Amino acid sequence: MTSTEPDHRTRPDPGALVRRCCRDLGLLTATFVVALLGFVVATTLFAVGIGTAVIGVGLVVLVAALVTGGGFARFHRLLLARAGVAIVPPRYPAPAPGVRGRLRRLAHPQSWRELLHVLVAFVVSCVTFPLGLTWFVAGPGGLSYPFWSRYLPGEPQGLAWLLGFPGRLAEDAVNVALGLVLLLTAPVVLRGLVLVHAGLARALLDDEAGRLRSRVEDLTSSRAAAGQAETATLRRLERDLHDGPQQRLIRVGLDISAAHRRLAADPDGARAILDEALQTSREALAEIRSLSRGIAPPILAEQGLPAALITLAARCPVATAVAVSDEDRLAGLSPAAQNAVYFTVAEALANVAKHSGAAAARVELRAVGALAVVSVGDDGRGGADVGKGHGLAGLADRLEGVDGRLEVSSPVGGPTHLTATLPLG
Repeated sequence: MTSTEPDHRTRPDPGALVRRCCRDLGLLTATFVVALLGFVVATTLFAVGIGTAVIGVGLVVLVAALVTGGGFARFHRLLLARAGVAIVPPRYPAPAPGVRGRLRRLAHPQSWRELLHVLVAFVVSCVTFPLGLTWFVAGPGGLSYPFWSRYLPGEPQGLAWLLGFPGRLAEDAVNVALGLVLLLTAPVVLRGLVLVHAGLARALLDDEAGRLRSRVEDLTSSRAAAGQAETATLRRLERDLHDGPQQRLIRVGLDISAAHRRLAADPDGARAILDEALQTSREALAEIRSLSRGIAPPILAEQGLPAALITLAARCPVATAVAVSDEDRLAGLSPAAQNAVYFTVAEALANVAKHSGAAAARVELRAVGALAVVSVGDDGRGGADVGKGHGLAGLADRLEGVDGRLEVSSPVGGPTHLTATLPLG
């Protein structure tokens, strides 16, 4: 079946174009103001620092200039972020105590790049801001020229007169045509001027090398955290097996030996011992199955993550609602990431049941952009801790192993909200 409904997705929205033009012009205006202030302050400090460097005081002033340049660079990043241009900020090492630690800022190349950006951005803004403002205003001004030009004294001697077409009618026609061209091209021109600032910022403010170093550090940390979490899980499993099923199986062996010795003299007593051994073996098997869920929950592999979360909620003694959206996109989660989500919810609900005193809880799983977000909330007393030695710390380590992050908001008195984010795909 074909639809006769017109496709509105490709039809331009004049209102959206006007709003984008206003945003771009606002960005150019704000960038000009920030660049002007930054140029005045940073160049003054830089000049004073260079001039007094020989007496030592200038080094401190140069550090102040670099810090000021970094501050204005942050403003530029924020402004570009509002226009949809993401610039990665640098990661500066924590300064050592004392004046010598502060002076190390002079050796960081990104500090000088940010100071250079303050100087260059002012020069660029002196071109982009007037050009953008003129383009934005001249379009409507040209279209309305036939109306307001009547109030100008004397005969019009504008662009048409320079081109050799004297007369008011010719002047009106030329200005209207020019205004129409400027108005139609304003969205492209304004966006292009914004992209000029974006390119400048990417060249001088985007710390690509720092981003790569940060990524390597994050990966190293996450792999170490995953290894620690795996080691802790294996130790806990070993301890649980030793304290639980192993002891029960030893008892089963002793009971069978006792029954074997009494089988000829007391068959009824031997049968009772064997019945008890059978019950103990069943309990050991149930406990082993329970422990195996901590390694690879069968329902997760058989029925998928949404069904596994619903099962966890059903087992929780606190009334728990489950909401899962974007299941098609969540199918892109890797098996390791699904395990991490499962155990995050399992640990969170266990904490709700044991410590929160809550009457109700809620589990939500959804896709947001390129991330999977799982959140668990309850109306309990709060006070959850992510410190070392607590179950939530182990969850944070497990999530780091799949490039995930854990955030916990649990003020005393409640409520508690646990949110885990993991990359899709």
